[in-house]
Amino acid sequence: MLRPNLFGYRVSVTVVTQAKHTAEAPARPMAEEVDPELLALPAPPRGRRLAAMTVMALTVVASVALVGSLRADIAYFFAPATASDLGEVTGVDPAGLVPNSFVRIEGTPSAAHTVRYGRPLSGTTYTVFPLAGQRDVFVQVALDDAAEERDLARREFSGRLVTFGQLGGRFAEVRTYLGETMGVPVSSESFLILADEPPGSYGWALALGVLCGLFVLVNLLLLLRWFRPLGSGDGSTVQGV
Repeated sequence: MLRPNLFGYRVSVTVVTQAKHTAEAPARPMAEEVDPELLALPAPPRGRRLAAMTVMALTVVASVALVGSLRADIAYFFAPATASDLGEVTGVDPAGLVPNSFVRIEGTPSAAHTVRYGRPLSGTTYTVFPLAGQRDVFVQVALDDAAEERDLARREFSGRLVTFGQLGGRFAEVRTYLGETMGVPVSSESFLILADEPPGSYGWALALGVLCGLFVLVNLLLLLRWFRPLGSGDGSTVQGV
């Protein structure tokens, strides 16, 4: 009769004693929970970390610069797909022309002032010539050996209207040859029609611009994440670098 009560009493005492010891036990410091083997690992080399950050920063700068150089090409991609008819070139007022637009013009190529050049990367050959009766509007046509006579014989051209100044260094040698060798005055304000280049053909510029934008976004996120403070278990913060 007494044994169950006695046994129960002993159990109760044991449980209370364990709970008391648990409550009175001092909390172990956070440092004891850190694996000493992890602390013994060497820190990441600062040289490689700095090199990676530099590459990411340069990628951002280069991508932004490339997008800036493509802004006119991207804007032309969104231009109206219907060409603006300028009519006969001899009746065109250069002051009324709008650069970076899709136009159609009529005129006779001046075969005596034709320049041919090629682009090594694309392997395409182009010919540039003024239209007879004026000196302000030139035409560029991409051609092969069999198409030159046909292209110089046609009178109607449609394409992207730009100025020589907008083309920058790409047309420096062509401008020099036209001016110094052929005696055709060409300034940065002279107009050039890039024949057979409608706005839809500049989809590559939009795709490249989007790709550069993704490069900028990804690298900026990585850089921000690298410098973002990381939370530790004791409420303090640890710098990411």
